[in-house]
Amino acid sequence: MEMKSMVPTKTWRQQALWPCLIALLWTCGLIYAISAFQPCCDEGVHIPQIQYFLNGKFVFYPYLAMIPGYHGLVAILLKISFSNSIAAMRIVSSLFSLAAAAFFFAIRRSLGDHNVLQSAALFFFLPFLFPYYFLIYTDVLSMALVLAATFASLKRRHLLAAIAITTSILVRQNNVVWAGFLPLVSLWPSIQGRLWTPSRYWREAIRVVAPYLLPVAVFVAYWIWNGSISLSTALTTYHPDASLHAGNIYFALFLFALFFPYPMWSGTKRLLSQRKTALWVLAIVVLFVCFAKLNGSYDNVVTPEYYFARNHFIAMVQHDLPRRLFAALIGLAACSIALTRFEHPSGVLIYPFAAFYLSSSWLIENRYAIIPFALWMALRKVDNQKAERYTLVGWIAVCLFLGWGIFNNRFML
Repeated sequence: MEMKSMVPTKTWRQQALWPCLIALLWTCGLIYAISAFQPCCDEGVHIPQIQYFLNGKFVFYPYLAMIPGYHGLVAILLKISFSNSIAAMRIVSSLFSLAAAAFFFAIRRSLGDHNVLQSAALFFFLPFLFPYYFLIYTDVLSMALVLAATFASLKRRHLLAAIAITTSILVRQNNVVWAGFLPLVSLWPSIQGRLWTPSRYWREAIRVVAPYLLPVAVFVAYWIWNGSISLSTALTTYHPDASLHAGNIYFALFLFALFFPYPMWSGTKRLLSQRKTALWVLAIVVLFVCFAKLNGSYDNVVTPEYYFARNHFIAMVQHDLPRRLFAALIGLAACSIALTRFEHPSGVLIYPFAAFYLSSSWLIENRYAIIPFALWMALRKVDNQKAERYTLVGWIAVCLFLGWGIFNNRFML
């Protein structure tokens, strides 16, 4: 007897539009990006490190903050392709975005998402992620590896997940945070169901947790060997060790309010519909108004005309009424995002780990929120598919504008 597909054929045909759109705009974005020969922003750090490896010089660029795993992989792929141009580096880097989309798709499909192609398209066109597909930056490869680890963890392939997280640490060191998140993803159903007793489940806990000691051990060994989390000791002032800063948490909440209008609206409406809840919301918003302020590192006060989506905005909301309006908005966003329903019961764990991940960076950057939002989008439950489609159309327009501005050297995120 032939098994029926879980997803109607008509639905799959309708969703076939999304991978075609991804392929088209990815190709157009790549062509446009490789026509820009001038390095953008931090590419001036990453390109020399890749060129060092291509020339057989196994030394570190003086202002490189991260372990050069990304640079080594790009250099290997360029060696295979017999090319060393900036355009070739952009092409290689852009391939990591397709890998990230594939892993996101795999996660959503494993969770039973019947609109998985639309969900993957929405993820692919996340506005503060899309421009980095074509930049010679570490962030997209870092995200792809974390998504790969998450998929492996959901499939209970914990050794593979641990290896993926370890590899991601060689791209961006702070990914060690997700080595704590992933084992809890697997153990959470037992913990949540109050089935957790040491006498009965300690063997299972050890079996799940043990592989994730590998990335932790690699991170600690690197930290002891290098003396700081930042690879370049010259940058430790900008990337201080073992310190927490709220700026990136506030900025991530602003990104949620700005780019997720329906979840923001529906969550707020649900909160305010109940009198008791409304009082809690008001109290939280008042706390944000009283204390929330975007305080970043030295880099967050320079060249606001170029970093228009970051430094200019940070300067704009520093004082008086703009600061209070910003604080009220992110307070409401915090209440709204907290009501997200998840396809996987462990999804709620993303909040404490994302908060720790974000607060470990002093410099306020939108790209630091990429992995937390990627995981949040991968594990959440979508309540309104129509709203998602409208959001997707708007995001595509924003992506095209940002790509045009960045590769014309008019501004940077």
